[in-house]
Amino acid sequence: MKILVLLLVIILSFALVVILPVTAQVEKASILFEEANKHFSKGEYREAIQIYDKILEVAPDNVSTLKMKGIAQSNLGYHEQSLKQFYKVIQRNPNDVISLVGMGVGFGYLGEYHEARKYFEQAHTLRPDSLVINNYKEYAEKVIKKYPYTPTEKPTLIKTKPTSIPLWIKNNARWWSDGGISNADFVSGIRYLIQNGIMVVDPPKTSTVSKEKIPDWVRSNAGWWAQGKINDNDFLSGIYFLIQNGIMLVQIEDGPEQLAKKRAEEFRIFERYVNEISRNVAKEKRYIEFPNPSFDVIKKFLRDYVKWNFEAEAKSAAETFPNPSYEIINGTYTIHYKVFVNEQPSGLPLDHVSTFDNSIEFWESQEFSVNNQKAKVEFSYTNSKSEANIWVTWVVRSLGEGVLGHAHLGKGIVEVALGDFSCDGSFQLYDVATVERIMTHELGHSIGLDHSTYPSNIMYPKMNPKYAYCLLS
Repeated sequence: MKILVLLLVIILSFALVVILPVTAQVEKASILFEEANKHFSKGEYREAIQIYDKILEVAPDNVSTLKMKGIAQSNLGYHEQSLKQFYKVIQRNPNDVISLVGMGVGFGYLGEYHEARKYFEQAHTLRPDSLVINNYKEYAEKVIKKYPYTPTEKPTLIKTKPTSIPLWIKNNARWWSDGGISNADFVSGIRYLIQNGIMVVDPPKTSTVSKEKIPDWVRSNAGWWAQGKINDNDFLSGIYFLIQNGIMLVQIEDGPEQLAKKRAEEFRIFERYVNEISRNVAKEKRYIEFPNPSFDVIKKFLRDYVKWNFEAEAKSAAETFPNPSYEIINGTYTIHYKVFVNEQPSGLPLDHVSTFDNSIEFWESQEFSVNNQKAKVEFSYTNSKSEANIWVTWVVRSLGEGVLGHAHLGKGIVEVALGDFSCDGSFQLYDVATVERIMTHELGHSIGLDHSTYPSNIMYPKMNPKYAYCLLS
């Protein structure tokens, strides 16, 4: 029996930056954060939240802790609470992609689909190539067309902040790096970013401006950023350093106390807005179509475990399967395989039966050698298990630690995992391309191919799966 080994490293060691008066407290917070993430990765979200709360008692503005607590609450189904955590993150960092998607997921679970789409679109602007964000965005667009409703009235103070940096600011950066414009002209662009929430900067502790000149590396960064050689975050982190250290003076209307009060007031208004949505959902008996179908998928599989997981049949030895037939035409072996494909549970959001055709097409296009003669394979479907050389199914049960699928060599069972618990401790579906690649690999075993030592080969035994909906993907 051949297996495809999962090479997956989930890194939950988000940077924990806290400002505490005592070094020991900082170290304790870091230890607590690591401890909480261990619970989180096992799906022990309640235990993780208890520890995140301890950290937030001493570091209430810590973005990493707020974000992880929000994800844990979301996975528990506490969507009103998770929305509030993600909102706190976005108040401090409007470009935090995970929190933007988390906001969209939360609103989606409350049936406020138009608001969900706004956050998914905002996240998509920042990460246009993200499979997870694209899946969520498509979900929102489909459900809005399918289910008309009256959105809950939104307070004017709560607005989706812009995320894109205007072209004129990049032009300013290029000219400033070349000495073409003054510091004041460049700073006007930075002020725009701050005023529009694209960049969040807490006012420096002192209002005096350092006499140091702006470091050369900052001008270099500005030029590289304008040319696309470094990303927005790298550029903005340099500007943040200048402002926080008083090297660049940007007139900020609110001091630390005023800023805290403003955030608190915005948060109270947001709380009332979320509570109003919940009341409307109950009053209107809104139809809710969940953004992340992973949880429903595993429930459907577990309701008829044997049917969907082929457990009884999987114990059958490969020898009990009939051998494939073959014929020689013009010196070329043509090996014929009959395939029985297990059906999918109804409502599965990702159609893997159709992608199986792509796996078949891949192997039928390959040339092999048998007894020093050319060979090729052909597949046909059958509804009879007894005459099938290969049985194919998709499973959600554990196939072994780090195992994505398995297949008997030459003929027999082919099983492919639809997802796993490795992304955030809860079951999460893989994306379609991942499942198709696993299936193609396992189908290769079923026609007699062993593993390859070349990473680019489909028969290489390791791969990093990608997830369809997981926030930490």
